[in-house]
Amino acid sequence: MSNDRPIANLPDAANLSRIGGEMFSWSDCDPARGPKIVRSGALRYLLAELSGPGESVLIAGPHDEDMLESLVEVGSVVTCLVRSFSDAQRLATRFPYVTVLCGSVAKLDTTARFDLVVAVDGTDRLVSAEQEQQSVSDVLHVLASLLVPGGIFALMYDNLLGIHHVVELDSGAHYESDAAWYPVSEYDVPRPASLAQIEEHLVSEGLTVENAYAVYPTPQAPSVFIGRDLVGDTASGFRGHLGAVLGQAFTAAYRGERVLADPRRLTVRALRAGAEGVVAPAWLSIVRRGASDIPVPSHGIVVGDGADAYTYELSVADGTPQMRVLVPSEERGEFARMRRVVDLSTQAAPPGRVYEERLLQLCAYADLPGIRAEFGRFVAWLEAHAQDGVISGPVALSTTDTVLDDGYDFFPLPPRWEPVEPSPVDTVIVRAAWGFAVRIITGHHPHPWPVTADAEELTALILSTAGRTVDETVLRDAIDLEVRYRAADERLDPDEEEALRATLIAVQPGMASVDIQEYRAMANALWRQQYEVDHLRSTLEWTEQIIRSRDHTLSRLDWEIQLYKSSFTATFFKLMRSVYHTVRRDARTLFRRVRSSRVDKKQIEDATEF
Repeated sequence: MSNDRPIANLPDAANLSRIGGEMFSWSDCDPARGPKIVRSGALRYLLAELSGPGESVLIAGPHDEDMLESLVEVGSVVTCLVRSFSDAQRLATRFPYVTVLCGSVAKLDTTARFDLVVAVDGTDRLVSAEQEQQSVSDVLHVLASLLVPGGIFALMYDNLLGIHHVVELDSGAHYESDAAWYPVSEYDVPRPASLAQIEEHLVSEGLTVENAYAVYPTPQAPSVFIGRDLVGDTASGFRGHLGAVLGQAFTAAYRGERVLADPRRLTVRALRAGAEGVVAPAWLSIVRRGASDIPVPSHGIVVGDGADAYTYELSVADGTPQMRVLVPSEERGEFARMRRVVDLSTQAAPPGRVYEERLLQLCAYADLPGIRAEFGRFVAWLEAHAQDGVISGPVALSTTDTVLDDGYDFFPLPPRWEPVEPSPVDTVIVRAAWGFAVRIITGHHPHPWPVTADAEELTALILSTAGRTVDETVLRDAIDLEVRYRAADERLDPDEEEALRATLIAVQPGMASVDIQEYRAMANALWRQQYEVDHLRSTLEWTEQIIRSRDHTLSRLDWEIQLYKSSFTATFFKLMRSVYHTVRRDARTLFRRVRSSRVDKKQIEDATEF
């Protein structure tokens, strides 16, 4: 890495100090050069509650500037360590009240002490290309040595066995990335490979583990944090809720991305096995040096909105699941005729399992009576929320994958958006059925209906189980409602809306997911298309064989007929046929005459007797 000396010779800001190992022609904030900076509203809340007024905080590595500002807002005295000189200059200019250190972690003054050390970007971007490389153990030793007695260390560590690595499909990323001068190696023996190994390293530094979280869906955009006490707890009443929010989180994180397999399915399987801690994309460990009278805040499950609109917590109190809003939503206006939901105070911790899982189970068993009963119950629930034929509020956006079912009632997940105008109940029901049909087709789930049915046909079949029909106009309105919801959630422009609408209308068998470009789904789609082509080819070949066989038979019969017509045998048989018909005709005539004469003679004899 070459140094740009003219930049290095620029005067530094008063709050900027170069400690050695600076990277002058580099920026960790450039997504084209390396991983994105960690950004999460839920994570900002968890870190801000670990500090307080007057406490000293070290933020080690490149972090979201909003995270830095949230720590400043609680009154902390913040120091930042970054290896990029341009990043350090930008931070020093924007935050003149923050001390900025530029260089390698190995050059830190180990005599300095902090009440809180934050390293949620991991340890890889704390070492510099301009200095001798440091192992993970070396970096953790330096950071742990900076804590005052009772100080807290917050470390988020990437899991090489995490789902995000399992589904990764980015050919040549190692060779194209500018950050690959020191690649992460899975064969690096000193590198911790599990949460237990990380905590073992930290304990060896004299630290005490206070809490830990399994982090989802990606280390760069974490929005779901599962507390240590609930990791692997398959008996918890939050499994359904957790599965649903993880599905939403992965959808938002991987929408439009190419992956090897759908991370949502893998996550559901991990939850059922109680292995969500093993395959978590990252772990957040909260450790402390020594003891303190102030306990470290602990949470059950912390869920943040992907757009940082709100953050809430799921916990258990006296055996009862509870939901508590940690960061309320902020009013963000309207978009695409959708309004951001800002009041979550009325939401409760919904029990049960994701309703769509029940429907998929019945579809796999081809249980049409069960599907009829279950979907009819869902339709009746939507109709119960209608007034004068329309549904208002977030319920109008309820679908089979956004509600939980406890066997008796349905409970919507905490919503993000609601339609500005009330939606007709028929449109809401058709959108739910259509969305389920699309996920069946693109997810290649088994179902009892014709495999050649497209989304529109399958929607009509699903609605028929509830005694409903689908109208072309209502179906278009339902798709338009889905497009408006996606446009608001993803901030799509008009051209992108039209492209999305065209894609949704054209969903048919053999098509991959419209959310995540899953290689396995595309391979299944390709197999499906090849299977249909092979089936048509086989049918065509069979038809051609039948036609050739019949043509051959007809030709042979015609040849025989012509042969018989032109031969002595044919003449003889014609003569014999004429003789046969003549004899048969004369015999019938003679028989009728004899029979008639016998009848007359009988009548004469009977008359003589009288």
